[in-house]
Amino acid sequence: MIDDSFVNLTDAEETRVASNSTRPTKAERRSAARAQAQALREEQERKERRAKIPLARGRRGRAASPPRRSLLGVGALAVVGVGAGLAYSAREDGSQGSAAVATGKANKDGVPSVVLSDGSWSYGKGMVAGTVNDGAKVLDVFFDYSCHFCVAFETLHADEITDLVNAGTVTLVLHPCKILGMDWTDMVMNAQGLVLDEDPEHALEFHNTASALFTKIYNAQDTSMMTADNLVAAATEAGVSQEVSTKFADAIKANTYGAWTELGTQTFQDKGFTGTPTILLDGESVDLSAIGTATGLTDLIKKG
Repeated sequence: MIDDSFVNLTDAEETRVASNSTRPTKAERRSAARAQAQALREEQERKERRAKIPLARGRRGRAASPPRRSLLGVGALAVVGVGAGLAYSAREDGSQGSAAVATGKANKDGVPSVVLSDGSWSYGKGMVAGTVNDGAKVLDVFFDYSCHFCVAFETLHADEITDLVNAGTVTLVLHPCKILGMDWTDMVMNAQGLVLDEDPEHALEFHNTASALFTKIYNAQDTSMMTADNLVAAATEAGVSQEVSTKFADAIKANTYGAWTELGTQTFQDKGFTGTPTILLDGESVDLSAIGTATGLTDLIKKG
């Protein structure tokens, strides 16, 4: 049964809610992501034709804190920035982010040891956490673990990004943040913090399985699924050792990696971004409506 506290879905969203009785194949997930991207584009076009909805912002252009809800629903990105699911401007003043990977580790309590000074962590060839590809383009992905648009982007482009990283074409830099006000983000980041510190070789796969779990939660509209036990199951699927995953509940309760969440969120806000996912390629913002295929990033890079 759907929790009454959930945000109501639009017609376009309802058509994308599917049964989770069986695990979809990679091809099915990619096809669903493409369909979702197309539906989002069409929905946004309809909205823009009807009316231009003002962007909700805080002081100095920062995204206003959205109301706390049991699940983000379609309202989350609309609150942070109308159209954020389609095209993501880098900054309100029109300037771009830096193309360089942050220098130096954060080196502070409550932040995983591999995490950089801006709250991000990187992947170079071999998809090894904390590495970079020298001379490669930098692909920055700013995301919130409670953002289903972020999951749709990563589902569509995951294989492509892995190929680009392993080819030495790009360095992947992941920037987690909490802009949607969801406790789920804290839960996942505490679990991910443990994995990065104690089982880093499985951190990226856990990132993926935790994101897939959120898709199930979102589609079911069931907050009762937001549990440490389900994160443990996602970690097991990712190959994370039981010795690490059994610590999830305590880390979540103590908010062990709260400082990491704060660091990533502060970076997002300081850069003036207004929605997730925000994607930068060599410091230039990427219009996701222009890369709506599984090879969209590769094609964009080839265009130079």
